[in-house]
Amino acid sequence: MGGLTLAQALRRDGAEVAVYDRDPAVEATGGYRLHLDDRACAVLRRRLAPAHYQALLGSSAGRGAFRRFAIADHRMRLLFAEPRDPGTESLMVGRIPLRRLLAYGLGDALRFGAEFTGHETHPDGTVTAHFADGRTDRGDLLVGADGVGSRVAAALAGRPTSAPAGVSGIAGRTPLDARTRALVPSLLAQGPALAFGPGGIGMFIAVHDPAAGTVVDPATCTEVPAVVEPPTFIWGLLAPDRAYPDRPRDLDGAGLIRVTEALTEGWSGHVRALVRAGDPATVAHFRFHAADPAADLTPWPAGVVTALGDAVHAMPPTGGMAAATAIRDADVLADELARVRAGESTIPMAVHRYQVRMATYAADAVRASLQPLTWVNRLNGPVGTRVARVTLPALAAATRLGRGITGARVA
Repeated sequence: MGGLTLAQALRRDGAEVAVYDRDPAVEATGGYRLHLDDRACAVLRRRLAPAHYQALLGSSAGRGAFRRFAIADHRMRLLFAEPRDPGTESLMVGRIPLRRLLAYGLGDALRFGAEFTGHETHPDGTVTAHFADGRTDRGDLLVGADGVGSRVAAALAGRPTSAPAGVSGIAGRTPLDARTRALVPSLLAQGPALAFGPGGIGMFIAVHDPAAGTVVDPATCTEVPAVVEPPTFIWGLLAPDRAYPDRPRDLDGAGLIRVTEALTEGWSGHVRALVRAGDPATVAHFRFHAADPAADLTPWPAGVVTALGDAVHAMPPTGGMAAATAIRDADVLADELARVRAGESTIPMAVHRYQVRMATYAADAVRASLQPLTWVNRLNGPVGTRVARVTLPALAAATRLGRGITGARVA
């Protein structure tokens, strides 16, 4: 998302851009629903043409889809709810629709099926990127927006820029119809929720239903078409790595659904039924990685190669901040590169200033995204399980009685 946003921004500023992607097509990507906060929305509103941003609004679930964020126990009893500011713009949009929209209009600047293998810099200040199929391309700046496990950032740092977080996820989609809608927990009527249960097991759950109402009418998006997804129940299991069977990534969707059922024994019967009804083709295992927020996120000299997004500040999806932060990176880098074109800076100086500015907010986003994982770790093991069985129902009962809950806030 950050790389495509950067491409859109630079193209609008008159720069020549090429985007190389190892996926075979723009739609060939995993992922589910993304949250774009007010800063990311402001970037896209400014960096995209008005009709282009209108299409994004026409593809995003209406404001009623995220009026609050809830914390619940494994029986779907509310523990805590954080209301959202109705005056602050934010969008809930599917990953594939957002990727399609950010790729819109880039045309032959998009080069799919290109696996990056390495780069070399030249005495004249240019850089050449090499790809597995033998292709090369030479330019003034190489930006690695290649996510967790980034080859670009690892080459610069001399090591991986993130490490496993000790917690993994299984996520999937369940199509919503008359039968499955009846199973959706009522606490999701105002927005998504994060539930915790015994054994250090957590689950993110949300209803994504842009078909029931988008921010603007998709029919008004005539210049750039909106991309509206069908209604789905999105679920994402969180569990310590050791809770999974060996080699969970080797399992197919049906096998991962069975693993999720086994790990959520004793949870809400409706939620487990929704998991069973999940579309196996959408179910995947994800090993969470995170950068060290206390370390230098870009431990290399500024030059004609840099990176953005999860390539430099990987964070688990539990904070819902990764895409928004990557989009913000793109904005900062495009801003600094505009000064180069104006003759006020050089590319190495622009990269240096971008890396300094990015560090001021990205580390905080990583820290916030790691917070829910502390609950998974605290509730893991025999002691944590016993504590959860006693305290989670008590917290839920206290909430129903209207008493304040201290320390239950996660995000």
